[in-house]
Amino acid sequence: MITIKDLQGYAEYINFVEKKYLKKFFDIQKPYIHCKEGCAGCCQVGEYPVSEVELMYMVAGFRNLPEEIQAQIIAKTDKIKAERKPDSKEKYLYECPFLINNRCSIYNNRAIICRTHGLLFYITDKDGKKHNKIPACVNDGLNYSEVFDPKLNIISPEMWEASKIPVEPKAYNISREVIMDNAKNAELDINFGESKALIDWL
Repeated sequence: MITIKDLQGYAEYINFVEKKYLKKFFDIQKPYIHCKEGCAGCCQVGEYPVSEVELMYMVAGFRNLPEEIQAQIIAKTDKIKAERKPDSKEKYLYECPFLINNRCSIYNNRAIICRTHGLLFYITDKDGKKHNKIPACVNDGLNYSEVFDPKLNIISPEMWEASKIPVEPKAYNISREVIMDNAKNAELDINFGESKALIDWL
C-alpha cells in the first residue's frame, strides 16, 4: 500500500533527479533534442508504464486541473478503454489520456518515462551487454536524426563526425527501472508499488 510518506518521498526524489541529472543530460545533448511545446508524438502512441506511486503523483496533478479539463480526461479515458479489444494479446497502444490539445495537462506531475523521453539511453541485458534505446521520434526527423542511420538502426559515429556537431551523442543510464532502483541506492525508503500500463490503472 502506498502511503503519504511514499508520495512525499517520491515527489522530493523526482525533483532531485530532474535537477541533478535529467536537466544536465538534456542540456548536454541539446544539439540533438528537438522537443518543443506542442510536439506530442511521444504522447500519442504508447503504453506508458507507471508505478503506483507515480500514478498517485499524477492524480494529484489531475485534481488541481479545472473541472472542464478533468471532464475531458475522464471522457478520453472512457473512450480509450471502450476501444480496447478484451481478448487481444497484442500490446494496447493509445494516446495518453492526459494529453489535451497536444499538451500534457499534468506536466509538472508527469511520470518518469515522460521525463526521460527524448534522450538516448541504454539498458543492460542479463549478459551485461549495453543496448541503446533511440527515441521513436528519430523516424520523424526529430531527436538524434542528424546522426541516425535508419538502415542499420543505430546512432552512427561516421554521421556524427560528418555532422560537425561538437557534442557526442551519448546514451545515459536512465531507464525508469534504474531511476527507481537509484532511490534505494540513495537510501530513500520509497515504495513505488506495482507497475503497469497507465490505462490499466485508470
